[in-house]
Amino acid sequence: MTANSSISRLFSDLTDVEVSEIDRARAVARLGAERGFSWKELLRSKRILIVSEAGAGKTFECRAQKERLWTAGEPAFFLDLATLAGSSVLEMLSREEEERFDAWLRSQSEIATFFLDSIDELKLTLGKFDQALIRLNKAVAGQLGRARVVITTRPVPVDRELIARHLPVPKPAEAVPTAESFADMAMQRHREKSADHSSPKTWRNVGLMPLSKDQIRAFAALQGVSDPDALLVDIRQRDAEEFAERPLDLIELCSDWRDHHRIRSHREQVEANIANKLKPSTERKDRASVSQEKGVEGASRLALAAMLTRRITLRYAEAPLRCHHGLHG
Repeated sequence: MTANSSISRLFSDLTDVEVSEIDRARAVARLGAERGFSWKELLRSKRILIVSEAGAGKTFECRAQKERLWTAGEPAFFLDLATLAGSSVLEMLSREEEERFDAWLRSQSEIATFFLDSIDELKLTLGKFDQALIRLNKAVAGQLGRARVVITTRPVPVDRELIARHLPVPKPAEAVPTAESFADMAMQRHREKSADHSSPKTWRNVGLMPLSKDQIRAFAALQGVSDPDALLVDIRQRDAEEFAERPLDLIELCSDWRDHHRIRSHREQVEANIANKLKPSTERKDRASVSQEKGVEGASRLALAAMLTRRITLRYAEAPLRCHHGLHG
């Protein structure tokens, strides 16, 4: 997926229940449009779970933030969870990244940010979430208090206990108080309180909010659409707002508009959306390939089963974990 970092995406807080329910998570994200917050606020927390549906831009956003932090000279690393389940952290790093990682371990003061992408892909490839977390724990060598961890997933149940067990946030050690240190702490606390009345949450579940109308307009311009306002009108007339709110689908809408100066019917949009979701990932190597025809047939059977049973969640067993995958559409 292509996009541009000049479009600042926003996030909204999610409860543990909303994390695993795609419809509720999407509704919360839409309702929270006016109180959304940026990456700057989000990265104040030490453990972050980003939950959004396919095509929302989670992977792109994490890669972009990793590059932003890296360019600023900070230790920041993007790790694919499915790969981490079978490889060490150091095996996944480039030489330059390994050097900065080693420098961070020696520094004893810097905060390193680890972007772990994506829990749902890990489960689909029969990887082990706990094994991936153990490998990261081992790599940071007792420096979890200086590690910020951002994990992405689609709206599926996530075992937060595993994260808390393998990547806990240690309580800061208390130094022996002295008169001088007490005065320094009092002054520092006063300054912090004056600057910010709310302390950051240690753990945070968030959803990546849909693109706003202004962001859709800006995104369309970046995609080479010469008249984005006319595109917005056609999107509204063809009831395509749901697709336009996701970057991956908006790229397709912009392509239609550039080629034909119109967008397809709602049915054609749904068909194209399904086809996009069934395409193999360009960012991760799939362990098994399935033809488009087989993928459509399988998805159709699952959709029919979900409709007949009036359930939008399908479950499958994977020893030793039990995983849940939401089906929407």
